[in-house]
Amino acid sequence: MAEAVPTPKPSGSYTYKWPRPAVTVDTVIVARASGTKSPQLLLIKRANEPFRDCWALPGGFVDANEGLEAAAARELKEETSVDPTTVPLVQVGAFGDPGRDPRGHTITVAYGAIVPTTELGVKAADDARDAQWFDVCALPALAFDHKLVVRESFRALAGKADAGDALRAALTDAAAKLEGPWRVEEAATEVTTAA
Repeated sequence: MAEAVPTPKPSGSYTYKWPRPAVTVDTVIVARASGTKSPQLLLIKRANEPFRDCWALPGGFVDANEGLEAAAARELKEETSVDPTTVPLVQVGAFGDPGRDPRGHTITVAYGAIVPTTELGVKAADDARDAQWFDVCALPALAFDHKLVVRESFRALAGKADAGDALRAALTDAAAKLEGPWRVEEAATEVTTAA
């Protein structure tokens, strides 16, 4: 009989002299078209800096020892009051360009979902001042690089088998309209330069 090999136990501290990026999650929740309403995207208005009073995707920092999907579900619940068990979250991308967050190098992992309705009990909470649905083709200016996150997430969600032809077309069209600059600072510079 083979002898059991002991599992190595970590010893000491694991700290590094090199800085490492922080990790966040963002949620891209799209409601199907209903009646005369086009497909809608759920956004929050930030209550805190950076980008106070700007629209953004619901999301935030991953806590220590927390899985990514659990963090996305927690942030969705904390900022919008939406029950995450009613939202089929799927990972749709990761974004980590240096400079995407003025607080420091931050990588975000985006989770998306297609939901049947906007009737999910949306109510702003935690560090969100407001939470609203927006037509996917008429989005406000977005904080951070969320315009890029939304574009790539729309493309990923449009490719889902359950998207259906009408939603697939709407998300594809909306994604095509979301072109750079990606960061809010770049957009402001572009407007100043053009003036």
